[in-house]
Amino acid sequence: MPKIIDADDRRELVADAVFRVISERGMGQASLRNVAKAANLALGSVRHYFDNQGELMEFACRVNSERIHVRALDKLVELEENTLPAAAAEIVENCAAVLEELLPLDESRRADAVVHMEFMLDARTNTGLSDVARDDYRATGAVVGRVVMQLLESPLASANLVPVDEAERLIGLLDGLSLRMVLQPAWSTPEQGRATLRRHLHTLLAK
Repeated sequence: MPKIIDADDRRELVADAVFRVISERGMGQASLRNVAKAANLALGSVRHYFDNQGELMEFACRVNSERIHVRALDKLVELEENTLPAAAAEIVENCAAVLEELLPLDESRRADAVVHMEFMLDARTNTGLSDVARDDYRATGAVVGRVVMQLLESPLASANLVPVDEAERLIGLLDGLSLRMVLQPAWSTPEQGRATLRRHLHTLLAK
């Protein structure tokens, strides 16, 4: 009996090959031929699942974004289902646990962040990725916004904070930390990233 190949699994396999090529050689080298080679597939097999380069890149970009945000959403569910602790340090730790999933704090998350940055930069001029990039930003905004709301619902929250403003400020911090940790890992270490994130979250709570 011939082996049944799951189309979704094969498309994910090809997306993983895209990520490897981009991580090792850059976006410009993520051609169908190079991706097929990285996936150990014939070029025709890749074309069976993706009609063209643009379709492949859009799919891979969405997979990358979803993987990053699913990790954060899993932690977010835990945060929202449990009662926030009374101590400021514990509140910060619980919220940081969600937001850390958006930062390149280990090899797996760093690999995702490298590919994510390549896609987002390409989306600046690649109209085929513009919708994906917009959805990605919205997904990040939703996660960060919900974390901010959890913080501001605490009795320890500082007065007169505007949720939207604080969410935008926190997104800017996360973007900056990610960029520095990817581009200057010798200077911006995971330990520094974690500490900076926590210092910022503490500013949202009353002294």
